[in-house]
Amino acid sequence: MDPAMELTERKFRHWCRLIESHTGIAVSDCWADFARRRMVEHQSFFRQAEDSPGNLQALVDRLLIKETRFFRHPPSFNYVANILTGGPDVPGSDPQSEPPSGFSLWSVGCASGEEAYSLAILSEQLCQAGKLSSPFRLLATDVSQSALDVASCGEYPRSRLKHLNAMQHAWFEPAGDKFLRVRATLKKRVVFAWHNLLDPLPGKTFDVIFCQNLLVYVAPTRRKMLLEKLAGALKPGGRLVLAPGEFFGAPPEALVRDRCDPGVLAYRRSPNSAWGHKWH
Repeated sequence: MDPAMELTERKFRHWCRLIESHTGIAVSDCWADFARRRMVEHQSFFRQAEDSPGNLQALVDRLLIKETRFFRHPPSFNYVANILTGGPDVPGSDPQSEPPSGFSLWSVGCASGEEAYSLAILSEQLCQAGKLSSPFRLLATDVSQSALDVASCGEYPRSRLKHLNAMQHAWFEPAGDKFLRVRATLKKRVVFAWHNLLDPLPGKTFDVIFCQNLLVYVAPTRRKMLLEKLAGALKPGGRLVLAPGEFFGAPPEALVRDRCDPGVLAYRRSPNSAWGHKWH
């Protein structure tokens, strides 16, 4: 008998509702089998969580699929570089203007940090090339504390960095025979923090919000509301970058689809839009 079948459908749905009510994470059909197996493996944690919601964090850490890698979707990072530097394809950009300074980025659902450090590498390289002026700030948040612990440590197996080019690789230093460590000069640029998107926004606004492969964890009925909330954290004219194919349909009124690159799913906050609404 399949071990996953030991968990009754009623109990499985009950635990799914428990997770979603406290974290906003919805178990969709595309990863239901994985979630069911993880619940079977950790049934004791789920039983404890029914009596103590404080144990939900341990459940989230065991349930989420933390698959990520450095520069996972290159066209999206190229798009961010073009936006930050006011490239020729960016509406309203002035190629004769001074390099922008004090820009800010938010990596939402940063997992174990590869996405956030990729954005930091990109930004540092643009600064070194004179296309941006330091300093910049980069906030990286996730709902999984165990993933954030890995991100804060900044050490990764060498095999995870094989695809990086020489300039990107230079931002790491040896950490034993099998690991590489993010250099301190880069690590200090990134602030990692625990954040649940059900909670209030960080209280800051950003030029770029990078939020890829997170909506799969959000119920379809809530995705547009989440985008509306993230729009409220963008500066006027700021960009929200999602993973390709991650959202379909009309975006919130505050967001306008940016079609500079057909391979990138990105939205621009309208300069005249009102502040985003709270996500319930």
